[in-house]
Amino acid sequence: MTSKIRFGYTPDPDDAFHFYALESGRISVAGVDRLEFECHHVQTLNRMAAEERLDVTAISSAFYPTIDDRYAILASGASVGRGYGPALAAAADRVPESLEGRRVAVPGLETTGCFLASYFHPGFDPVPVPFDRVAETVLAGEADAGVLIHEELMLWQDRGLVRMECLGERWTRATGLPLPVGLVVGHRRLGEDGLRRVQRALARSMEYALAHRDDALAHAFAFGVGAPPTVKQEFVDRFANQDTLRMPGDVRRALGELFRRGWEAGLMDHRAVSEVVG
Repeated sequence: MTSKIRFGYTPDPDDAFHFYALESGRISVAGVDRLEFECHHVQTLNRMAAEERLDVTAISSAFYPTIDDRYAILASGASVGRGYGPALAAAADRVPESLEGRRVAVPGLETTGCFLASYFHPGFDPVPVPFDRVAETVLAGEADAGVLIHEELMLWQDRGLVRMECLGERWTRATGLPLPVGLVVGHRRLGEDGLRRVQRALARSMEYALAHRDDALAHAFAFGVGAPPTVKQEFVDRFANQDTLRMPGDVRRALGELFRRGWEAGLMDHRAVSEVVG
């Protein structure tokens, strides 16, 4: 075990809610002297994990096979959509009948949203942009459609877009399972005991947030890209809940299905094992 652990999470209300007690020092990791925290867009966190720059980090679920030899999935921290998730959107006056051969703005090539769009609508030309610029890229005519994630999922009407399809809902129709959009993973260099200590701390941080909801929400509301408080609270309710506290069995099965389908479709280079610590 190390004396310092470096955490990464997204600057979104659901992650802020989950990490609140841990980052504020209300919860600690047993045997660790110092915790450091960084906030970045999930695509950036994916890249940082690939470079092994973080000990514990949020990532896109679809990205996990790229790093499964170095990181383990932790049972606490998953963002889960139950009949809900990333969505395809377009400008109201330019809704394409098909995405084949079209330009689609995606919030990173390694995000779960991009994976789902590629899985259900193969043959489009991805245009990677930061997640909070997907709407403006579509409205400017620089892309024919876009994949919305994070709180942008709840702001498409305000952004002047038409939602073409909820990819999370389609996933559930196709599989009968929830959609694990994001995960928290720990580097295997922490060792089995270290990973379990981190996992317990993450679960305790989530328990604290749920038990002190008003304080945790006040902290979480400082995050998010210009979304009103009602949207931020809805986002927390959807993606920081009992599924986040400890990954249930149906979400674990959904991870296995995600990795199987991604590998069989040629969108992942191997079939990752959905083993979870905790």
